[in-house]
Amino acid sequence: MAILENFISVFKPKKKQAPAREIARYTLNYEDTRDIGVLFSHSNDENPKAINYFVKLLQKDKKSVKALAYFEEKHSNPYDFRFDFFTAKDIDSKGVIHSLQVEEFIQKEFDCLYCVNVTDFPPFHYIMKRSHAKFRVGKFYPEMLDSFELMIDIGDNKNAVDLILQMLHFTKTLIIHNPQYK
Repeated sequence: MAILENFISVFKPKKKQAPAREIARYTLNYEDTRDIGVLFSHSNDENPKAINYFVKLLQKDKKSVKALAYFEEKHSNPYDFRFDFFTAKDIDSKGVIHSLQVEEFIQKEFDCLYCVNVTDFPPFHYIMKRSHAKFRVGKFYPEMLDSFELMIDIGDNKNAVDLILQMLHFTKTLIIHNPQYK
């Protein structure tokens, strides 16, 4: 009887899943951005200084900043600002991240989301691809063309400061003529 039920189930119409909500992507002039996300990894001694500098510059420009960090494991806070984080134990064997903080960060509709990462890191691919941010900025990776609206090619440079300065330069100098935003 089970074989017959399995055979019949093949011919039953499948329930249609609702199409995934299309995320509106567009660019705002830097002056018009209010909510900014910063995604970063705590990976070396230089990174805390560079990230602290970056967040202070954004806050100085009167931006509301929400940050999410990746740590290999929990430890003390080397940063001068509030942030959420996830660790290696939140990532399953298929690369899916199971963390309420990550899910909230993905769902947040940032005006601009900066990914400050100078080395390829697959969990950030997961986050950037699913992010509801309007405009996503990060380092150039050929395999991530669909995860960013603006990618910065800093070559083989592994310096977070250079990446941050280039991201700020390009997002501040882009002048967008979008009649929707006057």
